[in-house]
Amino acid sequence: MNTLIRKSLLAVASLLVAGAAAAQYPDKPIQIIVPFPPGGSVDPIARALQNDMQARLGVPLVISNQPGAGGTLGTAKVARATPDGYTLGITTVGPLTTQPHMTQLQYDIDSFDYVCRTHVTPQVLAVPLDSPLRTLKDFIEYGRKNSGKITLSSTGIGSLPHLAAVELGQLGGYEWVHVPTKGDSEALTLALSGDITGWIAGVQTFSRMSSKLRALGILEEARNPALPDVPTFKEQGIPLSSAGWGGLIAPKGTSPAMVAKLSDACAQASRSPEFLKILNTLLVPQGYLPASEFEAFVRQEYERYGTLIRQTGAAPEKGSAR
Repeated sequence: MNTLIRKSLLAVASLLVAGAAAAQYPDKPIQIIVPFPPGGSVDPIARALQNDMQARLGVPLVISNQPGAGGTLGTAKVARATPDGYTLGITTVGPLTTQPHMTQLQYDIDSFDYVCRTHVTPQVLAVPLDSPLRTLKDFIEYGRKNSGKITLSSTGIGSLPHLAAVELGQLGGYEWVHVPTKGDSEALTLALSGDITGWIAGVQTFSRMSSKLRALGILEEARNPALPDVPTFKEQGIPLSSAGWGGLIAPKGTSPAMVAKLSDACAQASRSPEFLKILNTLLVPQGYLPASEFEAFVRQEYERYGTLIRQTGAAPEKGSAR
């Protein structure tokens, strides 16, 4: 038997074995790595998916919280796992699309196969209730007339609220000052004391603090049912959306048939009453995207935030250690 025939037969055999494995999949428990602590915003979403997905797949789904380094440690473990369909991860915008531009990681966006987007987390531009800025138009006009006097906080350069503020300044045509804080409680204190103009906050944060804050707009495609009176930025003439999001990923090289089966189970679970109840509690809209659309979305976000991070100077110079 010559070498060419032998290689062809081996290739056919490999395809048959892979096809048989995919047809029987899954036949043992599947681990889902959550790269954040229990009780955070991502953990309850993973657990809400867990029950419905395991019922549809016919095997247990085991949640494994593996936090650290802003979600990158657990996400890296997914990248290093065997691509056999039995290790998945549920991760978010930061570990996938912003932090890879700012530090050396053991993975990049090509390290994964994308199963489904599970949720989005809208953000709002918040100012104190006693602020004279009552609309987004007021905010932008004030910024244009008072260069450098708008001060906005975030938890750090390259964070999603910071990058949204960068984009808003670019679109609005004004200069502003960034004031890093340790979290939303500190930002609220600074805003109420007049030390910052406001900040871009997640809808959950805003809702908890809404008795002291006014939302000038939501950075989403559509109004949030939990905040029906808050107009979108686009409604107000600023074509800007910026939201947190998360989804299921698998190690690169996972069988397309397995990914399709997982994505289908995710689609059905993401529309289940239990899952929708959790999203409603978190004020998060249903944001399912299937595998191919999720991957395209991640790549678009990766390029978008890479450009912004380079503009802020937070990205390392080419040729330097990341």
